[in-house]
Amino acid sequence: MKRLFPILRLAVLCFSLVALLFVLSPLAQADEVVSPKVEMQKTIEQLVDLVEKYPGDENLSVRHEQMREVIGPKFDFDEMAKRSLGAQWKKISATERTEFVDLFSELLATTYLGRIENVERNMVTVKEEKLRMPRALVKTTVDYKGDLFPIDYKLLNGDKGWRVYDVIIENIGLVANYRSEFAGIIRKHKFSGLLDKLRQKNAGEESAS
Repeated sequence: MKRLFPILRLAVLCFSLVALLFVLSPLAQADEVVSPKVEMQKTIEQLVDLVEKYPGDENLSVRHEQMREVIGPKFDFDEMAKRSLGAQWKKISATERTEFVDLFSELLATTYLGRIENVERNMVTVKEEKLRMPRALVKTTVDYKGDLFPIDYKLLNGDKGWRVYDVIIENIGLVANYRSEFAGIIRKHKFSGLLDKLRQKNAGEESAS
């Protein structure tokens, strides 16, 4: 029995070291992750720079083109498209998924750019971040003519860094809003009808409702 105690003590010591490494490892990784708040601040500043560089209706086309190049790598449109369909995503073909992602990405980009079209320097304040790897929430406020409007960003951290997978505008989530809207369209017109609606919407022919 006496010979077991040193072995037990060694086993306990080894277990403790492994447990300590397990606890410290996520903390170390978290320290290495770029702050999503900093990333969103940079993105917003880039957008403001473009609005100032290309002002007015005469520069609308080039302004939107440049702004889309900024938000493209920062938004996970594939994830947003998947979430907007919910269970329907698994029922459609790979070809249908590809077309839907393309159409939905166009709709989202247009909607978001329309919301921030009149942004000015110091109008947007990045307030705080809530980090729970691999997800984060970055809260911002927009001061428009003295009225404050909250716009919050939900992000996922992956191989391409932090990317937005939902935008909460005045407490209404874009993804949840579209999921409800799309579900109604699919019930009435099936999935093919939803694709038709999105094509028409992006062409400026009618609403996707």
